[in-house]
Amino acid sequence: MASAVWGSAPWWGPPPPAPARPLTDIDFCSGAQLQELTQLIQELGVQESWSDGPKTGRDLLQAKDFVFSLLGLVHRRDPRLPPQAELLLLRGGIREGSVDLGPSPLGPYARGPHYDAGFTLLVPVFSLDGTGQELQLDMESCYAWLCLPELMHGTSVRRAWQGCLGPPVPGRRDLTYQTDSEENPKDQQTSVDQPHGYVTEIELRVSSEKSPSNDSGPESPQQDVIDLGFPAPLNGDVTKAASESSVPPRSEAPEAWPTLCPAKVAAWFFAVLAEVAQSLIPVPGAPRLVHAARHAGFTTILLATPGPPRRLLLFDLIPVVSVAGWPEGARSHSWAGPLASESSSFYLVPSGDIERPGASGWQLCFARQELALKALIPAPLLQAHAAAQALLRPLVAGTRAAAPYLLRTLLYWACERLPALYLARPENAGACCLGLLDELGRVLEAGLLPHYFLSGRKLRAGDSATALLAALARLRGDPVRALSATVEEAKAARKGGGLAGVGGGAH
Repeated sequence: MASAVWGSAPWWGPPPPAPARPLTDIDFCSGAQLQELTQLIQELGVQESWSDGPKTGRDLLQAKDFVFSLLGLVHRRDPRLPPQAELLLLRGGIREGSVDLGPSPLGPYARGPHYDAGFTLLVPVFSLDGTGQELQLDMESCYAWLCLPELMHGTSVRRAWQGCLGPPVPGRRDLTYQTDSEENPKDQQTSVDQPHGYVTEIELRVSSEKSPSNDSGPESPQQDVIDLGFPAPLNGDVTKAASESSVPPRSEAPEAWPTLCPAKVAAWFFAVLAEVAQSLIPVPGAPRLVHAARHAGFTTILLATPGPPRRLLLFDLIPVVSVAGWPEGARSHSWAGPLASESSSFYLVPSGDIERPGASGWQLCFARQELALKALIPAPLLQAHAAAQALLRPLVAGTRAAAPYLLRTLLYWACERLPALYLARPENAGACCLGLLDELGRVLEAGLLPHYFLSGRKLRAGDSATALLAALARLRGDPVRALSATVEEAKAARKGGGLAGVGGGAH
């Protein structure tokens, strides 16, 4: 009896092969299964507690109150720091791309080995009501200069900020401004340039940085930094004004106004904060300040929570200038809608770039707008970015890389370029993570990335881009292995193990 056939095969034969899965299920570069990557990303989210959104625990609330109280003591010691009516606290430190400071020295910190969670706090030391003649913007270089007249709102601002003044805006008038008529020009150059290139650090109860589970004593943090001492004397009154003879006449042209130097402001901020920190008396049951260091334009502090479990929280404190309004030439819309409104404001932050000419320019920062944008990014893409960020952390620790903020900017450009429905599908998290890493590799190779807020301007990758590109290529060759190791490290950190003092452990 002839058998019935289905096509050319007997009906009782083996079933036809299942259709091949789409090529998008496999990463062409590494051969990794995207489904496995997505599962690892979700597991990492559980271990690092960002999968269900940020959680505000008692430790964080205590640490935040401690930092705010510390700034209150700084204000009492030096009234130039205004009483803080509005501080901007960002989740994630500088090493996680919270703020664009350019290629900056990030210090020997890595989340996991050295601290459990990081935060960034923007601390306004000066405020402007708008973009008047005091603010000189150079959209070509993305820098701004804060020019100080003799009086602002009836107050002699030059006298108050005498020790933090720099020369007039370069290129506008061939004039120089000497902040101290008795200072040697050579000494003045040293005092301005040194804070950019080195780390200035104090240590408070260094032994308390060691994890209870780590029996081997960490190396001294002083081996990882060059200690130049405090950038300003810590004895005496830091608010003491210079003599009026060194202040230029009130009738001078705006082009001759001296500028507020970000390097000197950062040095002053650290000096007065360090003086206050050294006078603190530990309170049982309260967080303890165990480490403070200045890295170019910002100050990093580590707080030990009382526990249990004991945690180390990192805060990057950035002295900033708050400006009401919106800079001319900045984009006003994003994929999510308008960026600028009647209540818009932006910040001027110290830059970590020591190679650019001049030292009196501030860098534009749009942290408020970025905070609003982040709230509108689909959750799977945020998870993919957090995983890519976790993979990047050990590669940038101790370098001057700008990669963390470049990765964040790529997040915004992805939302502009890709369909929202694609980004919102949970199964696409693995592909998005690899896509962000691939895009970052191309940016590091090119050395530049278009600025998201300033059309036609570029973000620089920095001199360490070549070395970072090679490390990223090795990671990209086996992303499953790298992400699995990151998940295991997150599990160990969640249990309270693996923490060491800054300067010890793996960087």
